[in-house]
Amino acid sequence: MAYIKVKWRKNVSKNRELSAGDYEKYLLKDRGSELIVNCNNCLEGQAIDQFKQTQNRFGKYEQRKNRNSNMAFEVIQSFNPIQSKTLQASKVNEMGTELAKKYFPDHEFMVATHTDTDKLHNHILVNPINQLTGKRDVTDKKKHLYNLRSISNEISKENSLSIIRESEKSNEIKLPKKVREMNRRGAKSRRMDLFQKTDMARNYATSFDEYVATLDSLQVKVAITDKNITYFYGDTKKGIRGNKLGTAYDKAGLVTQFKSNDAKFTERPNLKRKIRDGITALKEGKDYNAYTKSQRRGDRTPVTSAHKLFDTIIPVDDIKQARNSDIFEYCKKHKIKTALNNNGQRILKGREHIVINGNSWKNTKNKTVGSLIEFVAFKEDTSFLAAISKITGNTNLMLLEQHHGQVKRPYTSFYIPKEKQADLHFANQKVANFLKYSGINSEVSKDLFRLKKVQVDKKGSIWLFPEDNHHTALEFTPDGNKNYKSISHGKHISPFHSGKNPSKNVTVFTDPFSYMKAHGVNTFKDKGRQSSVALMGQDEQGLDLFLAKNPHVQMLNFVTPAQSRQSQDVLSFINKLKRKYKQHSISVDTISFEFVERSNRKGIELGF
Repeated sequence: MAYIKVKWRKNVSKNRELSAGDYEKYLLKDRGSELIVNCNNCLEGQAIDQFKQTQNRFGKYEQRKNRNSNMAFEVIQSFNPIQSKTLQASKVNEMGTELAKKYFPDHEFMVATHTDTDKLHNHILVNPINQLTGKRDVTDKKKHLYNLRSISNEISKENSLSIIRESEKSNEIKLPKKVREMNRRGAKSRRMDLFQKTDMARNYATSFDEYVATLDSLQVKVAITDKNITYFYGDTKKGIRGNKLGTAYDKAGLVTQFKSNDAKFTERPNLKRKIRDGITALKEGKDYNAYTKSQRRGDRTPVTSAHKLFDTIIPVDDIKQARNSDIFEYCKKHKIKTALNNNGQRILKGREHIVINGNSWKNTKNKTVGSLIEFVAFKEDTSFLAAISKITGNTNLMLLEQHHGQVKRPYTSFYIPKEKQADLHFANQKVANFLKYSGINSEVSKDLFRLKKVQVDKKGSIWLFPEDNHHTALEFTPDGNKNYKSISHGKHISPFHSGKNPSKNVTVFTDPFSYMKAHGVNTFKDKGRQSSVALMGQDEQGLDLFLAKNPHVQMLNFVTPAQSRQSQDVLSFINKLKRKYKQHSISVDTISFEFVERSNRKGIELGF
């Protein structure tokens, strides 16, 4: 992810800030580390002088006694420490130059890439005067900030890097004046910490039970009644009503958010068509207000079944492992100094107000509390996801950064009503014919029905589902000419099928049909076979989640299709992932479909 900041550089020094000319010299000085500089229509070390010449030429530069003009517009583009370790300085400079060229195409600019900190970053100095028109078209700093962030995010996505999501609107968060002042000083308050955790939960939840369970993993208890929702931070006895935090955090605001989350992953044109055709029904009237009532005594947190969190974007096991990890052991491992105070309590050296007790800590000054997740996030100034990744050692979790904010169950309202299903005999016949048409052994239909991976509606459409998930599907409808039209429903975040406890080397099929065709009647028999995963299509997010849940995987062998019009698309998809997964020490290679099919016929176990 790339953070973007902007600042004006004046023609003379002011308030202890260097003049633009001196600042250029500061950027170019020797820091004992790699420095890369790229210039557009100006020379390194003379950029500000050339900015002045251009402004003089158009009559835009006036040196007045009591006036200090904006000589240069600075953009700082900084990458977080985790991604900085995987990036080359030349690549960072290239992305900074691309950002400047896209947003300031007719301006002089200099891009200086610094590598002297754990965050690789670009300093981009831009002449606010357009070289072609002579107009000062770089003026509104706030507008440029938002536009630059948007372009920087696009560049990050193109380079398989995560992006930064915009925070909630400030008018939805009612921060007391004291808390706002603490925030400006960089301090943490319980209220601010609570906002961070509730925002994280709001981004993922589509129901109150999911919302409450996520907050519980972050040590925030929640009590829900018919009218109110109340938050209990850490071990505090006094709760905070949702309406005291802001409209976004009370029951009505959360219901709106749950609906919005569901809508993010709904492919509306397909849904509208299916409702109109009567083949599928959107589950009308989903009760977003439903919740598990809290007990009046004892633990206020409702117990949520594990299956409700199956599709959480961060694997629940990783959250639990990070939350329950010993903070003192983490400090010893990472050489963070601790000490014992006069009361025999373990404290953080240099920050004696931080008291460590097993897998929890407490700030005795502002009463904030938390687990190792918050401890690492605050100390490293990073996201909760990055903190969990560092604690668990599961670097594959960072693959999920680009999906941050997406809903856990992306198509919760998608189900085929029972009354629309065909009878079993008709359904078996339709699926058997469909498999023969696809070159697949018709006996596979028995396992498809047994594993609930297929359904047939009364009009003869066949629906294939991913494993453990009926929220997305591939639909195949006969067109009357012995062919099938296909439609994809929802965002596929689960594979069609994957072997349990996959090994370090995994064979990847990019669609269900090549997988079933290659393995025949043994399609769903994993015993004694090379580990494999079959996707629902070229679904990058589904593979990211698979790797996040299986961090031991080191090698992906993609099965390339037999001669097909889609083969080039598949190869482009594989090449994209090869570049992306290289940063996570995951090798990507290809193997021909013919070889896999031949090996299965001969009973050969594939080894790579």
